[in-house]
Amino acid sequence: MKFGIGLLTENWHLKLISLILAIGFWFYVVSEESIEVTKTIPLGVLPPNEKLSVVKTSASHLEVTFQSPRHLFSALSAANVTAQHKITGTQKAGDYSFNVNPSDFTLPAPEIRIIRIFPSFVTVTLDEVIVKKLTVQVEFVGEPAYGYRADQEGVELDPDAVLVEGPKAILEKMDTIKTEPIQLVGRVRSFRRTARIRSTPELRVVGDGITEVQIPIKAEYAERELPDISVKPFGAPSGDHYAMVRTEKVSVVLKGPRAILDKLVASDLLAYVEVEGLKEGVHQVPVKMILPQDLTLKGDSPLAAVEVKKINF
Repeated sequence: MKFGIGLLTENWHLKLISLILAIGFWFYVVSEESIEVTKTIPLGVLPPNEKLSVVKTSASHLEVTFQSPRHLFSALSAANVTAQHKITGTQKAGDYSFNVNPSDFTLPAPEIRIIRIFPSFVTVTLDEVIVKKLTVQVEFVGEPAYGYRADQEGVELDPDAVLVEGPKAILEKMDTIKTEPIQLVGRVRSFRRTARIRSTPELRVVGDGITEVQIPIKAEYAERELPDISVKPFGAPSGDHYAMVRTEKVSVVLKGPRAILDKLVASDLLAYVEVEGLKEGVHQVPVKMILPQDLTLKGDSPLAAVEVKKINF
């Protein structure tokens, strides 16, 4: 037993150092173990000068396989790895092809290597950049409240046209450019909005890119026939006479805002004939009506037959 203990304690400091070195080497080997991971990376392409623009590309994203030390894997997973290629060697519009290289990537650490890129060969189309004046067109979303509408012809914009910079092939086909959508849902009154003019990655609006929009909201007008409206006499005939309305009910056509017309019923209307001063006999008297605000009668007033008789005592 003593022999065994002595063997363990002999040169103990050297054995301790060896143990520490072995553990350290193990951690080093584990930490430097490489892993591979594949990610989809967006590809940006910069034109050779400001007079040219990229209008088409054969690949907007790349499948890239990275080799990384294990201890950097978390950094690679969380990092926003990007790829951007600067076009060189040409100053004209047309097609241009290039190989995507590791130097086109921004990596979170120099120890991370790129071992595969797909596709590695990309073709882009370059076009001349021009400036064109386009008319601003308002884009609406939704509908106003029932019975109301947006008066498209009455819309006012300031400014109503803007300068737009972009590829010649795109701008030559355009005469208008739209605003961001303006919500109309539930509107019953005219209103004003500041709207941003819609841009795209290919097109740039010169200036602040906004316009002031005045949107008229108007009541939607309609017509509706209302039958069986009761007619009452108003006033008294001359002397010792009385009046009887022989046409007890009439039919009329009303015009006005649809929202009011659709809720209207015959009992909401007051129709009467003036019998004041009428003499004995049968008369055709125009029917007068008291209508809700904003409603009018279409055509001439209907006639009602009124008979005036003498009172027999």
